[in-house]
Amino acid sequence: MSESNLEPLVPQLIHIAREAGRAILTIYHQDNLDIKTKADATPVTNADLAANRVIIKGLENLSAQYPVLSEESEHSPWPKRKGWQRYWLIDPLDGTKEFINRNGEFTVNIALIENNYPLLGIVHIPATDITYWGSRDSGAWKQIKEGTAEAIHARKFEPDNEVIVLGSRSYGTEEARQYLEFLNTIYPNLESRKVGSALKSCLVAEGKADIYPRLGPTSEWDTGAVQAVVEGAGGLFLDPDGQRFSYNRKESLINTDFLVLGDSSIQWAGFWPPNR
Repeated sequence: MSESNLEPLVPQLIHIAREAGRAILTIYHQDNLDIKTKADATPVTNADLAANRVIIKGLENLSAQYPVLSEESEHSPWPKRKGWQRYWLIDPLDGTKEFINRNGEFTVNIALIENNYPLLGIVHIPATDITYWGSRDSGAWKQIKEGTAEAIHARKFEPDNEVIVLGSRSYGTEEARQYLEFLNTIYPNLESRKVGSALKSCLVAEGKADIYPRLGPTSEWDTGAVQAVVEGAGGLFLDPDGQRFSYNRKESLINTDFLVLGDSSIQWAGFWPPNR
């Protein structure tokens, strides 16, 4: 699919994401949430499912018809899925814990994956009506409500000025804590901030942070859309070997650890502890 073919899709996908966001907010503002626990011990709410229905219906109405892999739909078996060259990768409500805690830091993520890599990604924040989108070839953009979209760019790494590292608001591991200590020995002026959902990578993409290391499990639908935004903004989304993060290469949908860097010119290896 060429870049010119992508352009008509963007406004349609933004509309779908915003519609899903409105469905989420309708439930978000209710007094009681219907919260259940899935087999993997993660929470799911009626808002996750409502957003999923909106997105699936919206994608079905597009002229571009591809298979769909969504967190909240039945997953196609690996023998079938491994043959997909192009498909939609969806997280209807990324940051369900943030949604339950009502802090506004949750997103709607829609990605188009082609040959194992994100081709296009839409990340919508329902609580603020802000939308990010991007692709590696055509750049990254941010739109507040229905205002004029502005191009965003990851920032140059300037460790003598400040180093901002992002971590998860609702998830942490001992390995992540030790990693932060490691970075702090290199950059004494390091500032660590906790942010929910895909917003962490979006902040790197728009030049408000330098590094987002994820040491701990995520799933492919958590990262596909925002990787397209980060790469469109000039940043890097890397696996522990320093390779571009990829998708649909194995039966499991669980990601490896990953590293998001704003400045693509810096040496990524220096940001992993020596024992990795």
